[in-house]
Formats: sequence, C-alpha cells, structure tokens
Amino acid sequence: MASNFFRKLLSLELEEKILNIGAFLSLIGVFFPWIGGQTLGGQDSSHSGFGFYTSFIGIVIFGLQLFVLLITVIPLTGGPILVRRRHREAVRFMATSQAIILILASLSVLIKVTLEFSRMEIRFGIYVSLIGGLVAMLYSFLRFQEQRRNEVQELFHHPEEQSKSVDKQEYFEAPAKPPPPPPPPVEEHRMYR
Repeated sequence: MASNFFRKLLSLELEEKILNIGAFLSLIGVFFPWIGGQTLGGQDSSHSGFGFYTSFIGIVIFGLQLFVLLITVIPLTGGPILVRRRHREAVRFMATSQAIILILASLSVLIKVTLEFSRMEIRFGIYVSLIGGLVAMLYSFLRFQEQRRNEVQELFHHPEEQSKSVDKQEYFEAPAKPPPPPPPPVEEHRMYR
C-alpha cells in the first residue's frame, strides 16, 4: 500500500510536486518559532504560529495549506476527490493566495510587536511559511494559467483543423531524399589504329 502511494506520488508532474512541497513547507513553518525574545518581565519566550497574537491566523494558514495538500494526497491514497478537476487549480490558487495574505498580515503584526518591545525578534518559522507559501502560490498560479489555456484550446478545437494540421505537417516536413541515380554504363574505349 505504501509503496503504491509513493509510486503514484513520484509519478506526479514536476509542477504538482513543487506546489505540494511548497505547501508542506508552509504548513511545517507554522510549528516553528515565529517570534521570540525577552518579555517585559525578563523571561525568555518563543512562540510558534499557533501562539502569541497570531494564533488564530496561524491556525487558518495551517488549515489552508493542509487543504491544498489533501487535494492531492487523498485521491492518491484511493479516497474520494475533494475538488473536481475543473475547479482544482482555481481552488488551490485561491487557498494559497489567502494563506500568503494571512502570512503577510502576521508578519506585519510581529514587526509591530518587535518595534514596541526591543528585546523581541522575529524568528525563522514565519520566513519558512512565507517562502513555502510563495512557492505554492506561484506554482498554483502557473497550473491555473495552463488549465485556462487548455480550456480555450479545447473550446476552439475543430475536427477539420486536425486533418489540416496533419496536411501542414506533411507540407512543412523536409522532402524525402530522392534515390541515388543509377550507375553510369560502363564505357568501352576502343583504340583506332
């Protein structure tokens, strides 16, 4: 079962793999520390995306990126399809875009906090989430554009054009080389005396 899942996972398109890796990084980044340092009481503290002032935003980011991953993973395990193929790329693009907006909102809140409390600093977790989310959003956008282009091509596809395209291919192909000429006849040279 697991080998079958990994075989299917490895057979995905490259863009699909990169999109899911980006969503996974963004999802994991929520568990890493987003902010840390000394509070007003002098205590050292470190908060992940699920803590501090950004806890609700971290939960929503986690849910959005998990949803993007589950769109791919559940059908690979033999489960039901969460989103129809026609809407899949648009839903992924909207989910990853919303996650990026929320990560940037969290980053702005954390920057404001670090400006107010000089001993607090932004940690690497939010940057991992931001980079993973940006990669996932970029590749979901590329797949969305590719899907739209394919829909337009299918809309304007006519059966007659297929036969014409075959004729054009034959026309533009290099002509076949002619067979070599037959060898010349053997000449006889007589000497006259």
